Amino acid sequence: METNQYMEMFLDESREHLQSLNDGLLSLENDPEDLSVLNEIFRNAHTLKGMSATMGYTKTAELTHDMENLLDMLRKEQLKVSEEIIDVIFKCVDSLQEMVENIGSGESEDLVDVSGLVRQVNAIANGKSPAAEEAAAPVAEAASGEGSAPVFELSDTERSVIKEAKNSGLVPYIIHVEIAESCLLKSARSYMVMNALDELGDVLKSVPPAEDLEQEKFDHSFEVAIVTDADAKTLESAVSAISEISNVVVTEITDIDKAPAAPAAVSEAPAAKAAAPKPADTKKPDAKAPEKKDAKKAHVGGQSVRVDIEKLDTLMNLVGELVTNKVRLEQIGMTHRLTELTETLEQMDRVTTDLQSVVMKVRMVPVSQVFNRFPRMVRDLAKELDKDINLTIEGEDTELDRTVIDEIGDPLMHLLRNSLDHGVEHPDEREAKGKPRTGEVGLIARHEGNNVVIMVTDDGSGINADKIRNKAVEKGMVSREEADALPDADAVRLIFLPGFSTAETITDVSGRGVGMDVVRSKIESLGGHVDVETKIDEGSVFKIKLPLTLAIIQAMLVKVQDEMYAIPLGSIDSTINITPDDIKTVQNKEVIVLRGQIIPIARLGEVLSVPKGEENDDGDIFVVVVHVGDHKIGIVVDNLIGQQEIVIKTLGKLLSGLKMLAGATVLGDGHVAMILDVSALM
Repeated sequence: METNQYMEMFLDESREHLQSLNDGLLSLENDPEDLSVLNEIFRNAHTLKGMSATMGYTKTAELTHDMENLLDMLRKEQLKVSEEIIDVIFKCVDSLQEMVENIGSGESEDLVDVSGLVRQVNAIANGKSPAAEEAAAPVAEAASGEGSAPVFELSDTERSVIKEAKNSGLVPYIIHVEIAESCLLKSARSYMVMNALDELGDVLKSVPPAEDLEQEKFDHSFEVAIVTDADAKTLESAVSAISEISNVVVTEITDIDKAPAAPAAVSEAPAAKAAAPKPADTKKPDAKAPEKKDAKKAHVGGQSVRVDIEKLDTLMNLVGELVTNKVRLEQIGMTHRLTELTETLEQMDRVTTDLQSVVMKVRMVPVSQVFNRFPRMVRDLAKELDKDINLTIEGEDTELDRTVIDEIGDPLMHLLRNSLDHGVEHPDEREAKGKPRTGEVGLIARHEGNNVVIMVTDDGSGINADKIRNKAVEKGMVSREEADALPDADAVRLIFLPGFSTAETITDVSGRGVGMDVVRSKIESLGGHVDVETKIDEGSVFKIKLPLTLAIIQAMLVKVQDEMYAIPLGSIDSTINITPDDIKTVQNKEVIVLRGQIIPIARLGEVLSVPKGEENDDGDIFVVVVHVGDHKIGIVVDNLIGQQEIVIKTLGKLLSGLKMLAGATVLGDGHVAMILDVSALM
């Protein structure tokens, strides 16, 4: 089979099933008695096994098969859910994740050694008393619908069909089929057998029924009743030709009132009898069958379609070009005063805006795609640190642009690790402070206007501002006078300074500065902002503010000499006109006073080293007041052009080191304008 065309689908679906396995195991750990969760975990493992085997990834399929056996024993209550078993299954999921990623990167699944893990799984499976082990086989058969009755009963309708067929010269047979023990896809083999027999005659019935065969609710054998004009040898050859069929017995039906048992099936009678006392277990898989069908209907009803992300990027680029040309046409219409063109453009503007909105929504994905990976991380790290921690997630349905989603995982992981490691105290320490032994860590997302706010909260020890001041002075980042003059809130923000995070910081009680400069630089590269609020012994809140999208934004166009620049509208507080007399000097820095607030100013021409031209004689100075978080700065420009919708283009590798510039855009007249990175001016 040519598997390359299915590779992307296999990888996507495998990752989904592995994520579901992680989520399910976390739920099971919290509530070991929840059988519905256990059944869901089993179904995910079973599907993953089938997919891997179909694609030819035997090692992945075999590990999943061993894991599935262990889960099956838990489902049948032959084993009790324990911490040891959960840990081993988590290890299986981790190894499967590694193998899937290896496959995705073109490497071999064999690079992951799972021999020790398989031994652990089998040891747990066999670590029962002899009586329990002896009972396991029949119970397993009963619970999965296996061990069919040895006598093939025929209904009145089936008997009349056989009589009529015999009168027409056809011969009725019962065919006993055995599938190899090593087969991982019994349902596929049974389907192939039924297809082969359909071509040779009319299949009357099968035991177990076709539905059970499809759902693998049978052991390694089943029987089929058929009427055909073919002889027994032809039937046997047709079925034997299918791979992984270990034995075929064809028996002619001579007594129509009661069909004979297939010879090989008689040996299965004890298993069927032994299964009889466990009727409750045999119904468990069936009880979930309707739920599975409903889920499938819901998926079809939703009309979901997988789309290659490159196609979405291409579509976004095309919409961007459309927006650029729309602006150009508007300029032509205004210049030449073409009434008909202006009217048409108004309609085009509405269509373009709608199209842009739809494309934006298509690119939006819920933050749950990132949040889902953290419960498992928190669980493992809490165990490692010997802490009791409860993770609460809110607003996981909040949507963000895919390009933003791809980038925020690492910063969030870093903030969470810091909260767990350095924020939340040890249970004994919490108890001594009068707090609950279990620490609370929160991951919260919500919309705020055209931004998404993500917060990482904890109820831990908080950040000691004095210790941050002392560490900053010790590292030579600020002078003692500057440090002492800083309010506590600003002192705490020193943890975001590059170089503040050192090995010594990890050993401090505050210890929250490890790598925070990396978090800040990553968030700011996305056009966002990160801040922190903290109270001693009450906890901390790290707040990340991100734009909904990085593709098409509203911007203010400004001019410095003959050069055009764009300032994102979301960063702008106001635009004002001032005179040279309004500019004051404080500590050798130029500032202005706006509504009682002192705001530093930056002359854009000087910052970007724009060659000086003619001076402005009328005395008016244009200032664009921008903000990043609570910090404000006034940008002095030569002229304000106006607000415009722009398409952000990346600068590429050659210009990636320019801190003042966040990107570029092509204007309606074909000129290129640079987009300012406001945070770099602070």
